[in-house]
Amino acid sequence: MIIPIGTKADLALRPKVTIGLIAACVIVHILASTMSGQTGEEMFEVRRDLYTQQMRLYIMDKSRDGGLPGYISPEAAHGIEMMEQAGDYYDLEMGLIEAMGGSYNAFDKIESYGRKLAERDESFYPEFSEETSDFAEWKRLKKREAKVLDGHVNYSLGLVPGRMSRVHTFITHIFLHGDIWHLLGNMLFLWVVGCLLEDSWGRKTFLAFYLLGGAFAGLAHCLSEPGSSIPLIGASGAIAAAMGAFTIRHFMTKIKFFYLFILLFRPFWGTFYLPAFVFLPFWFISQVALKELSDFVGGSGVAYAAHIAGYMGGVITALVFKATGLESKWIDPMVRKARVEGGVLKDPRFDEACELLASGNVERAKLLFTTLVGERPDDLSLQQDIAVLYREHDMSDECCEINEKVLKNLLIKSRNEDAARLALEIIEDRSPASVDVNPQLLLRSAKWLSSQGHHPEAVDIYRFIITCSTVTTVTAKASIALAKILDSELGNVKDAAAVLERAEALEIGPELRDQISEAKIALKADEPAGVGI
Repeated sequence: MIIPIGTKADLALRPKVTIGLIAACVIVHILASTMSGQTGEEMFEVRRDLYTQQMRLYIMDKSRDGGLPGYISPEAAHGIEMMEQAGDYYDLEMGLIEAMGGSYNAFDKIESYGRKLAERDESFYPEFSEETSDFAEWKRLKKREAKVLDGHVNYSLGLVPGRMSRVHTFITHIFLHGDIWHLLGNMLFLWVVGCLLEDSWGRKTFLAFYLLGGAFAGLAHCLSEPGSSIPLIGASGAIAAAMGAFTIRHFMTKIKFFYLFILLFRPFWGTFYLPAFVFLPFWFISQVALKELSDFVGGSGVAYAAHIAGYMGGVITALVFKATGLESKWIDPMVRKARVEGGVLKDPRFDEACELLASGNVERAKLLFTTLVGERPDDLSLQQDIAVLYREHDMSDECCEINEKVLKNLLIKSRNEDAARLALEIIEDRSPASVDVNPQLLLRSAKWLSSQGHHPEAVDIYRFIITCSTVTTVTAKASIALAKILDSELGNVKDAAAVLERAEALEIGPELRDQISEAKIALKADEPAGVGI
């Protein structure tokens, strides 16, 4: 067993579209499986009866065209009997092949004959003949088939070549799959080529390309099987288009494979790499060869035409993007913008502002930085970079203003570790501006540090709040928390008592005053007993 599992390339952004497409296919498969169980059994029964009746008419037509009227060979009779007793599609196909004298393109023949029957009416057969009653039974079964198929998700949303007027099925068929192995195989290939292609072309471009590639592959299948009543389902055509584009756009990218072999009851497994220009064209050539083989033996149930057309469509699209400059002029700028907004690339205006700051044009630099922060308020890394620049240029007020905003957002997002790190940077600054930072934010960071066992760091923040804060309630809360750490964690009862004494002198409400009293009582209980002399 050899399967592709990824690529040797890094992604700039999370492949949200690829993940979304995979999730959509999985959800649709689960829903379709639960909805179509009973319908699937009914559909098999009606198709078994329909094909059996169709086979009878086919043999009668052949005998009337030169054979003995009404004669059915023993092989054909046995084949029809096998069809009548078939328990699944494999048994049905075996009976059909037997009835047609061992022809391996029997299915194509019976399908083609069914299209001829659909164009006939009762006047084609002699009145009151056996063929007339058999034809009437066939028409009844055909109507029943249509009714059953309309209730099956694969037929209502699958792409049926004989019903191409249902335009929506050119898209909906992409999200349907026959079984779990069909789904897993397709999703694995989509993951391998989709992530990097989405990263290169951007999410919107990739999504449009993927859906249109699937529709184009579906159209190619319909043109290769005109009039067929068998629905095309699966994402193979769309994925083939992505594989074709990947071959051009990421020609040298190495694809990672996993292998597993069992030799003499001993398993061997591991991974290896092949460049895209080796594996993907080889896959395409294999599809062409398998289609030729399929046509020779009379069909295989795999839409090779969709695979081939999808791959070629992807190759041509990627080449057109390059040749016309569409990728460099339109797609690449959109991708850069998305990466800037995603925080993986610096906005060009950031570099411009840095140059202005270095040249002494402070106001213009501040205006650009303010604009960037306003456009990307959730980009905390950008704001922290700007704060560092302000600190390096002795712009303490501006530095602390941004740091306070970042600290607040970090706490809101529960990024407590980052918030605590920033809080320690703020108190280490010791500039006049750092005194004005909201003490409540610092208090929350100190509490988190204490809960994680980082008591010395929490003590530093609490002492900073007590020294610099002008809000007496916050100062009192910091004093109580500091006293508890000094007493219970650091064993410094004397300093803890001094902190509480100073806190008791603050103008605070009765609730906080009661908390200070309780803390002092707890301190006395912890004091070592005196020694009598």
